[in-house]
Amino acid sequence: MKYEMKDLGKFKVIHIIGNIDSSEGTKILDTEIGRLIQAGHLHFVFNLRKTTFLDSGGISLFIHCLCDVQEKQGSMFIIAEENQVRRVLEIVGINRLIKTYYSEKEFNDEQLEGKTV
Repeated sequence: MKYEMKDLGKFKVIHIIGNIDSSEGTKILDTEIGRLIQAGHLHFVFNLRKTTFLDSGGISLFIHCLCDVQEKQGSMFIIAEENQVRRVLEIVGINRLIKTYYSEKEFNDEQLEGKTV
């Protein structure tokens, strides 16, 4: 797994490339997110457009981040196209806990124009 981060307004957008699983890469990302939260970054978007696989390690990453940001009145969103990764998110119910968008455009249209944030 690789990831790239960029700033988009108040959001840290994390593009995850490859598998999100119980590997060392996922643990490193989790630690990095923890550091960002401690530094005051409380709004995250996980863009999974280039994610090819998701297992319980990835679900754990999202839940951990969600708990940490909610504790500090932050927010978290996921962008996942209609594919196998999105189906896993829906099967385990993550989309009921974390607002999930089909595209970056949909996220931008709703969030950055101030409709729900």
